[in-house]
Amino acid sequence: MTNTEAFERMERDGWQDPGIAQGYAEGFDLATRQAAEALAETVASDPGLPALDLCTGHGVVAAELLKRGAVVTALDFSPAMLELARKTAPGATFVEGDVMAMTFPDQSFDAVSIGFGVPHFPNPEKGLREVARVLNSGGRLAFSIWRGKGSNGAFGWLFEAVGRLGDPAVTLPDGPDAHMFADKEIAEPLLTACGFTGITMLELPSRVFVSSPEKLFDAFDKGAVRAASLLGGQPEDRRSAIRAELSRRVQDEGTPENGGHLVPAPSVVVSAMRA
Repeated sequence: MTNTEAFERMERDGWQDPGIAQGYAEGFDLATRQAAEALAETVASDPGLPALDLCTGHGVVAAELLKRGAVVTALDFSPAMLELARKTAPGATFVEGDVMAMTFPDQSFDAVSIGFGVPHFPNPEKGLREVARVLNSGGRLAFSIWRGKGSNGAFGWLFEAVGRLGDPAVTLPDGPDAHMFADKEIAEPLLTACGFTGITMLELPSRVFVSSPEKLFDAFDKGAVRAASLLGGQPEDRRSAIRAELSRRVQDEGTPENGGHLVPAPSVVVSAMRA
């Protein structure tokens, strides 16, 4: 079994940094809000529904659930993220806690949403089994995942640029593939094994907004823990080359708007029902 201690340290230290938390909230705000709407539409069917928003981040999914009348509990391990979430979704109940070992009783909720949080589970199967534990039978789960390597958009461009221009000696700690659940052939059997059925995948043409082409590099460098770790370890000349390449892609393939650019950042919403 892979030792994920270093990965867990990187994640916890990174997301508890107020600068990273704010950088994520600002750099990926548009795309996370687009996904939040889809997540809430998928799970929040009735007013008064008891819903759990895991890895709540800056609270955009919790806010969408509240708009639909859900009674929302929002959990995150990062105090910095929870501080932002309280401002975004003031009607929710906030809990600082660990998705991998939640303190909620069995079958506490009718819906669980996870906005781009599953890649941060050090053990995805254990985390999803814990989600299944706190869901009522027939309860809905929905989570979002960024499209990664090979995709036409921000994350695909980043991986291509780092692979071609970065220092191959700079690597991340062993951990789960951040984008694997965007593949139904991986997501479906694992979710089934964890007690879910009726698995569906919805492709989202989500986008991020950057005020200048160079800001896409900054969004990753200042607002995404794995990317920040990978970029932060690069020699300065390679960082500059990666920044220039991402800037070029924004200018060539982004859509000019409001003095900046809209950049594709495709994602997937995975949904399932607790058996």
